[in-house]
Amino acid sequence: MSMRETLEEVVEEFLRLGVPPMRRREISLPRPRGKAVVVTGLRRTGKTYLLYQTMKEYLESGRSIKQLLYVNLEDNRLEGITSRDLSYLVEIYASRNPGSREMLLFLDEVQVVPGWERFVRRLLERRGARVFVTGSSSKLLSYELASTLRGRSLTQRLFPLSFREFLRFKGYSVPRVLTEDDRGIVRGYLREYLVYGGFPELVGYDEILKIRTLQEYLDLVIYRDLVERYGIEKLGALRALIRATVRNFARKSSVRRLHTMLLSMGARISVNKVYEYFSYLEDVGLVLPIRKLETSERESMRTIPKLYVVDNGFPTIYGLKDEGFRMENLVAVELLRRKYYWRPLMEVYYWESRGKEVDFVVREGGEIRQLIQVSTSLDHDVRRREFSALSAASEALGCGDLKVITRGEEGVEQWDGRRIELTPLWKWLLSGPAGADGIGPTDAGSGGSHG
Repeated sequence: MSMRETLEEVVEEFLRLGVPPMRRREISLPRPRGKAVVVTGLRRTGKTYLLYQTMKEYLESGRSIKQLLYVNLEDNRLEGITSRDLSYLVEIYASRNPGSREMLLFLDEVQVVPGWERFVRRLLERRGARVFVTGSSSKLLSYELASTLRGRSLTQRLFPLSFREFLRFKGYSVPRVLTEDDRGIVRGYLREYLVYGGFPELVGYDEILKIRTLQEYLDLVIYRDLVERYGIEKLGALRALIRATVRNFARKSSVRRLHTMLLSMGARISVNKVYEYFSYLEDVGLVLPIRKLETSERESMRTIPKLYVVDNGFPTIYGLKDEGFRMENLVAVELLRRKYYWRPLMEVYYWESRGKEVDFVVREGGEIRQLIQVSTSLDHDVRRREFSALSAASEALGCGDLKVITRGEEGVEQWDGRRIELTPLWKWLLSGPAGADGIGPTDAGSGGSHG
């Protein structure tokens, strides 16, 4: 069978089966004319279903399913497909939509086709087309887009489920006014979310299946997004690096320190190779470094980062149990989620000076908006440490919005004449699709969504 015939078969199969049922995500993809919308993120975060959601929105607005052209380029029937073969899609679309002036094209896992971006650019420049693509390597796509699409792209990064989405996927609607029972239910779900994370497929699984699936996800990232794509030869060293990185999540850790750890584990690898491999972990979205706030971005990039992982399930498969680091990791990922979904000018750092440290500094438009500590306990010594650090950072940075995200304590306290708000983690996570201040179009009990 020729590649054109295979593409015909794949397209026809989609048209017959239609758009599958789905639960809506918090975001909807933009639909700018003349730009390719590119969805990136770690595998299994739901990129394909975000495309399906967009298709459903088109159908609900009156479009015919024949106007939607969807192709999963990792379909084994399309092995060996080239960018030249993609041109057949124009013919296939025209045969089903004669006289149509606008083409709606959805290409899933597009990075498997070398030169795909030239085909997309041609569609955008010469035809009335709206193009949506997904890919699993943010850096690879960013480089290709910058060099070839020349300003004709808009990138949307996708994360695993937020806690708000997690509850909806569980079938639980948070009432506007919470009773004691409601708060107990939410806290119970939060314990599950803290340990097993927010990959959509895992929501309905039991604990053993969750762990096995997370292990498979990690193998999928290693072999499909790292080994195959980058030609990694030192597979053992890569696995050791991932293990060392995940086991040190929510802590400051330099590449040189990770290299020392690998040597102690018996891995034979140079520090330059560790730098290279670590950059790949960032590329695929597994590791999320947050750097120290300095006077310039250049100075910040030179600091030792705190390393967070994109989903709390990954530390679980390595047997890690520390609740404090898990809480901090959730807050880091949620802040970055809010940045990439709704607040593109938002930047997240940590602050450190003279032995004092603040977990998160949120800056937007050059202005420090909020200082955040995360703490499982606020006994006398911890309270003094956390509050003193917030007070010192507040004075140094000129920021009066101070917050401690807690396991359960709530209220407002004064320290050195400064107001510090205590907010339980569950309430902060439910504060809606908001910016740094956690104040959005929905309150902590509404469970509303964007898109």
